[in-house]
Amino acid sequence: MEHKFEHHWGGEEMWYQKAERWANKQKFPINHLALGLIAWLKEKWIDGKIQMEMASVDKQADAIVKQWEEEDKQPEPEILEEGIFGQDGWSISISNPVVEKDK
Repeated sequence: MEHKFEHHWGGEEMWYQKAERWANKQKFPINHLALGLIAWLKEKWIDGKIQMEMASVDKQADAIVKQWEEEDKQPEPEILEEGIFGQDGWSISISNPVVEKDK
């Protein structure tokens, strides 16, 4: 008694895997032609998926560039005080409010 079975190892089964399995069950001239056609279609399908993904990446890149350009157009915040530490007329003073309350 002979029993043949097929096992799929998880994940989503793609259309070309189903088609290849179907083609392998056919008789000689049909299976050979079907496998060749499926291989050609699979290659075209993969090329199409790559082109679609690259177009999506290009759109995302353009959106990022536009966002950066808009951020560059926004006015820069005003500088309240500028100078070099140690220069005459410019200094930093630090106070501790807790110590000042105790006095």
